[in-house]
Amino acid sequence: MKLRNSLTFQLGTIIAGILVVMLGITSLATYITAYNKLYDAAGVEAYGCANITTGLINPEQIDRAISGDQAAQQRIGKDLNWTTGHKDIFQTQYILALDGTLIALDDQLAEKGFAPGDSFYVDKEALENLLSHQHPTYSQPYTFAGMERLSGYAPIFKDHDSNKEIIAISVIDFDANIVKERTWDVVRNGILISIFPMLIASIITGFLIRRKVKPITVLIQQAKEIANGNLAVPETKINSKDEVEDLANTLNRMTANLQNMIMTMRSTSNTLTNNVDETASTLMNMTNTIQGVANNIEEVTSAVTAGMHHAENATDVLTSLAEDLQMIQNNANKSAENARQTMNLATEGERLAKDISNDMALIHSGSGEVRQTVENLVSSATKIQTITTSIATIASQTNLLALNASIEAARAGDHGKGFAIVAEEVRKLAEQSNQEVLQVEQLIGDIMQHVQQVMTSTNDNTQYIQKGTETVRLTAQALGNISTAVATTVDEMIAISNAMTAENQKSAHIVQMIQRLTESIRDIEETMNMITLAAQQTTTSIDEVSQGSNETNQMAHTLEQHVKAFKLKEL
Repeated sequence: MKLRNSLTFQLGTIIAGILVVMLGITSLATYITAYNKLYDAAGVEAYGCANITTGLINPEQIDRAISGDQAAQQRIGKDLNWTTGHKDIFQTQYILALDGTLIALDDQLAEKGFAPGDSFYVDKEALENLLSHQHPTYSQPYTFAGMERLSGYAPIFKDHDSNKEIIAISVIDFDANIVKERTWDVVRNGILISIFPMLIASIITGFLIRRKVKPITVLIQQAKEIANGNLAVPETKINSKDEVEDLANTLNRMTANLQNMIMTMRSTSNTLTNNVDETASTLMNMTNTIQGVANNIEEVTSAVTAGMHHAENATDVLTSLAEDLQMIQNNANKSAENARQTMNLATEGERLAKDISNDMALIHSGSGEVRQTVENLVSSATKIQTITTSIATIASQTNLLALNASIEAARAGDHGKGFAIVAEEVRKLAEQSNQEVLQVEQLIGDIMQHVQQVMTSTNDNTQYIQKGTETVRLTAQALGNISTAVATTVDEMIAISNAMTAENQKSAHIVQMIQRLTESIRDIEETMNMITLAAQQTTTSIDEVSQGSNETNQMAHTLEQHVKAFKLKEL
């Protein structure tokens, strides 16, 4: 086995990897802690120097420099050069206004192209902290003007009096990479020193793992022998009082159990092979016998099936005949019922015709009475007309007398005024009577016209009534003849229906007998089919058992061959 595939190598690699990861995590935590501490120290150093150097600047020059005096700005710049010249870690020092504008700067910052009045980067958070607490502070690392910077901020008070307002800020920058370099210098030696114990621990761990794994190698070799079929391999004895000893004991027990099982399988395979051979021979004989029985059953089934088909055909024919007879009987019953209803209708029609004939006689009699009444009405109207003529004559004479009376009253003068008035009223009554007589004559004329129309209609109705009476009489006679004929037809239809009922009952009885015969044949056929199916299933089962027996025989031989491949201990 290759070294890198061994359990010792893999466990050693895992443990070494864990140690490396732990060393990396520890080193990273140490680096971050040291970086933060050095960053704080660098910031304090920067703003401390910035705060100290503010005392070197003349307050008057600060005021003039803020107001834009270039000479004062240059003078302050030369003073700032002293700080960067005496401490190499400081890169630049400059004075900023509160809005971030350069007031004065050293030569190193001027060489980068900056001048008083230019805007420069200011950490806003640090500036707010400085103005609110009036205490020096430092910024976060930032990149500006091509350099990663860390700035210390110190307030410059008016006249250097801390009780007055802050008028400017003194700033000292140094390269922020110095913090990283110093941090690495601090943690580098610790990391290098930690590597050696880690290597020693890895070597010792590998040796201990190798020592523990060595018995497993012996057990693996024993397992390989067992896998190759050598069950006579000697037992492995390990006294480690741990899982490896349990594994060895388990492997030894498994070897013994496999040997017992293989010996049992070898004996069983021999017995199974002999039994299978005998079973296959017996099943072959049973198959041949059942096949002959199945052939005979199929022939009987075919004959029964043919008989059943003939019986079914006869049943269908008789059933159709019975249905036709039943249909004829139903039609005969319906015809008899229709004829009976027709006879009833004819009888009822004859009775109604007789009633109509009687009513027509009454109508003819009433028509005569109406004619007599109309003639009497005409006579009365004629008399009324005579009377009205007399009344008209009297009214004319009265009118003439009233006119004469009016004339005589006029001749009498004042004595005849009263008589003239009476004559005038009489004349008006005569005229009114004359008009009413004219209206009565007009009404009598209309009555006479209508009476004449009634007389004409009455004469026509009398003729129609006579014809209708004759027609009704003939209809009643025809209906009587129909009723007699229909009664004869009903009797004949009832006789036919009774005969059809008897034939239908005989046909139904025959159909029931043939249906019972068909059902019996069908039951026989189903039984034969079930017997055939059972024979086929038995044959199939015997074939399957025979096939299974053959397969078992093959498996027994195969098992015997496999069992022979194992090497057993001699008992």
